[in-house]
Amino acid sequence: MQDDQATPSPRGMPGAPDDVWAAVRADYLAGLSATACARKHGVGASTLHARAAAEGWRRADQPWAPPRNRLDPDDEGVALEDQHQGDLDRIGPGDLAWVAERRMMRAVLRGDATEALRWARVHRIMDERHAELDRWIEQDDRLAAERDARSPEQAEAVPREFREYRERVFPDSSPDEA
Repeated sequence: MQDDQATPSPRGMPGAPDDVWAAVRADYLAGLSATACARKHGVGASTLHARAAAEGWRRADQPWAPPRNRLDPDDEGVALEDQHQGDLDRIGPGDLAWVAERRMMRAVLRGDATEALRWARVHRIMDERHAELDRWIEQDDRLAAERDARSPEQAEAVPREFREYRERVFPDSSPDEA
């Protein structure tokens, strides 16, 4: 059979050409998930599993290879991580919500409802976290403004124990400097 001809399926339907199956096999054995391979090459996941079992495509028989980044290089999450040089503490929940929304949109366009719902849930959680952090920052700013707006009389109303402690620990500071 020529490389560009399809191997007939058991139901008599034309299957994918042998060169497509060679690419599927290579990607599958390289570590790409069966679902991702099927999606990438346009074959059915159950067909891929059946063919892998029948032809002995076993990942366990393959030499060890270091894990690779499974994300598309154009994925917003990859770009965001690169932008912050991998420092996850610098990435805010608003940015993560945006990435989750983009991934949800891609899942919808691929017709993967389950993945779209998962990303929608992540988006909602990150949005809630972002709103919660905004509320905390507002509250902290409000408290700081109230503290800064106190009159000297109110500042003197600081409990005696605290004033004594402050004088012991910071002997050079006076209430006017604090």
